[in-house]
Amino acid sequence: MKIRIIVLAASVLTGCTGPTWPSDQIPAGMEIERSLFAGGGFGLRESCDALVVELSDASATRLITGKRTKSGIELTPPGGGWSITPIPQASGNAAYEAAFAGCESGDRPLGDLPGALKRPGAFYKILNHGEAILIVAPRAKLAGYFNFG
Repeated sequence: MKIRIIVLAASVLTGCTGPTWPSDQIPAGMEIERSLFAGGGFGLRESCDALVVELSDASATRLITGKRTKSGIELTPPGGGWSITPIPQASGNAAYEAAFAGCESGDRPLGDLPGALKRPGAFYKILNHGEAILIVAPRAKLAGYFNFG
């Protein structure tokens, strides 16, 4: 009986469920086709969760909205605190660019979400007082969530 309680407590403390996209932060029109990467880690006072998902074709097309320019379509972010990439240098973005490195688990998420933060064509939202970031890269059909708090 004592061993079962210890195993149960350990599974609760280590967060045995995988990370999920914050359901209250899904942009209108975003449909997740499948999860490509879900990983996490837990320390004494900190945890790390990373999630990369593939967007459906229709969803990616819907999310590329904006005004037409000579160089293509200038992306317009959804409302509710979303911003357009590239992420400003002054925002302490090094942690966000390193965010999708797999939470020290050795596994690496698929796609180039750190690169998407550095160039135009995606949008992002910072949550939890800077401890989490969401990024949607519609042209790459990828979206990611990273929490390191």
